[in-house]
Amino acid sequence: MKKIILILVVIFGLGMHAQESKETKKQYKPTLKINGRIQYDFEFLKRNNVDNYFNDNEFRRVHFSVLGNVAKNVKYKVETDFAHGELGFRDVYIKYTAGKYGNFAFGSLAEPTSLDMETSSKYMAFFDRAMLTSLQNFRWGSGFHYENFGLLHGKMSLQMAYTNNGFDNEGFRDTSLEDGMNFVARVTGTVINNKEKKQIVHLGINYDSRPYKDLKFRPENHMGSKYHYVFDGADNRKDLGFELGTTFGPISVQGEYKKQTLNATEKDYKMTAYYAFASYFITGEYRPYKHAAFGRVKPKNDIDNGGFGAIEVLARYSSMRTSKDVINLERLNPETLIMEKVNPQYDINNISLGLNWYLNSHMRVMYNYVITDDGNDILGNLGQHLFRVQLDF
Repeated sequence: MKKIILILVVIFGLGMHAQESKETKKQYKPTLKINGRIQYDFEFLKRNNVDNYFNDNEFRRVHFSVLGNVAKNVKYKVETDFAHGELGFRDVYIKYTAGKYGNFAFGSLAEPTSLDMETSSKYMAFFDRAMLTSLQNFRWGSGFHYENFGLLHGKMSLQMAYTNNGFDNEGFRDTSLEDGMNFVARVTGTVINNKEKKQIVHLGINYDSRPYKDLKFRPENHMGSKYHYVFDGADNRKDLGFELGTTFGPISVQGEYKKQTLNATEKDYKMTAYYAFASYFITGEYRPYKHAAFGRVKPKNDIDNGGFGAIEVLARYSSMRTSKDVINLERLNPETLIMEKVNPQYDINNISLGLNWYLNSHMRVMYNYVITDDGNDILGNLGQHLFRVQLDF
């Protein structure tokens, strides 16, 4: 009997100890946050020497995302775009945060190729990014990503990516990895970072190397005709870019320059692009800066508190130019059997004027007027009236 009692006491004691251990070892509860954005656009495009406008509208972006943590140092995000009735991957990743050693991520993120490309579409000052960003196939790349924004006590950052060439609407599936992958690196620093006076001077340099692909882009609209450049015999391309971004209270100035070299057997082709823009908040707000990019504008008096919101006026000049040996390329048109120039445009220049009305920090109305000069003497310059209503949550 004494032995049975002793055994019961031991079992009871072990059970109590196990219960206490379970109570002291708390398991991490995964977190979940839901985000999204809607951008609804109208575009009215017209050549000077053409009577009719090309009028169109679209849902440019319809993003839905979930994000959170599954452990203290393990984050996730799944973001998709439903615009045009198609499903496309955007940010889809698993990220490990290692403190002073930076963040390591596997999956799809925006490739760190420029200041304009790193700024989210929620916070872009203009309707569309500058033509310079078209030298990159797509904003996102799937693969391995690294970032560290805490170098030199937060004054310097390093970002790198090694990504594939898949398509976002196919889940970035790439069955041709033997053709090569994309390597991207970006180093940035702040010469001035005075948060109290809202003063920022950002400098950056970026580099990327990619397999060859024809260059297709629109002149800072999304529904007009595309330019198409072919670089005969090229098998890879390399970009080198320089960044400048400043904020001095309500005044902001930003510019970038990028040079692309396309390597072929007999010669190298060149593309150069740059832009510069200035913005001014009439109502006194400023463009906040974090993690080597500009972020969300917060009106001083938004419509939720009886105010009018924030008003921003802005102007931009951007240019894209190719080496003349590319323009002189000719190929036989299989339909007409006539030799035709492959790349008719040598120099494309845009002038953009814009007005942004921030009703609150999550909703704004945008208008851009863009003049595109591509040297087309027959049709004339392209005039573009661009309108957008957007919100994010």
